[in-house]
Amino acid sequence: MKNVGRFDQMFRIVAGVVFLSLFFFLEGGYQYLSLMGIPLLYTALTKQCFFYRIFGINSCQLPSQKS
Repeated sequence: MKNVGRFDQMFRIVAGVVFLSLFFFLEGGYQYLSLMGIPLLYTALTKQCFFYRIFGINSCQLPSQKS
């Protein structure tokens, strides 16, 4: 079940790429914090967020009804 909407997906892609690129600019243990970009990219590409499912959140738009 997809629960990540278009805006949320775009935000996660941008944030994931930014976090992963920080890996090359940070030093020491801070490099591993940049790996937080991996789950952001994963949830953006699959459009499924585990935490959204737990809390019953759905940022997908409902399809419009046409008569």
